[in-house]
Amino acid sequence: MRSTGFRYRSLGFVCACLLLAGCYLTQSASKPMPAQYFPAVAPATAVIVLLPGFGDGPQHYLDYGFVKTVRQANPAFDVVAANAHFGYYRNYSVVERLHQDIIAPLQSRYDEIWLVGISMGGFGAAAYAMNNPDIVDGMILLAPFMGSADVVAEIDAAGGLARWAPPELSAIEDDRERRFYELWRFYQAYARAPERKPSLYLGFGNEDHLRGPNSIVANVLLPERSLVLDGGHKWLVWQPLFTELVQRAIGKPRLAAEGN
Repeated sequence: MRSTGFRYRSLGFVCACLLLAGCYLTQSASKPMPAQYFPAVAPATAVIVLLPGFGDGPQHYLDYGFVKTVRQANPAFDVVAANAHFGYYRNYSVVERLHQDIIAPLQSRYDEIWLVGISMGGFGAAAYAMNNPDIVDGMILLAPFMGSADVVAEIDAAGGLARWAPPELSAIEDDRERRFYELWRFYQAYARAPERKPSLYLGFGNEDHLRGPNSIVANVLLPERSLVLDGGHKWLVWQPLFTELVQRAIGKPRLAAEGN
């Protein structure tokens, strides 16, 4: 029987997450979704929306220098750190609330909208982009959660995304399981067209417990759009990953080259 929930490789990892998450587990999915806004010094033409991982909040992005890193890569980007905590995933309102409360109001103000997601936030960013491909210009996903281990094993056994034949979604009765398959079908589209929109940049550590499913996606991306560094599932790995990938994705040299 396939798993229908968020699965982790060990009980120890689950316990550690629960201890670190604390009150985040009990937060309700309030309306509107809270967020912190960090406007650029110069007039902004684009925005990058940050989605936290399990047990983290918007402040973590500020504390670990992500807002400063965006400024250094491209000062024309405003930054929004959404408090998309576990409560929004528990009732799967994360896509709707993210759209209604944060991203839809931004559409008329910016030429580009990018999403950044870490771990659970990577799942949310990809789910939002999957449902709103005409809104999102690009994503930077750091060690994103990608669904149940059984679905991942099925894709791996098929020889990767290019060879995988997904099941008919209408035949999958469980809502969570169907969402996992939908997400992997979204990733599979990059095997056919790696330069498709939204642009996808992916980074993770070589000791991360999610490196298996992350590698499956990395294998179908353009080489410059994936990055693996030493380390596990932690901010000290995500910091240098983001520093490099955000420069590749939205750095001023990229924009200058596109203008020529």
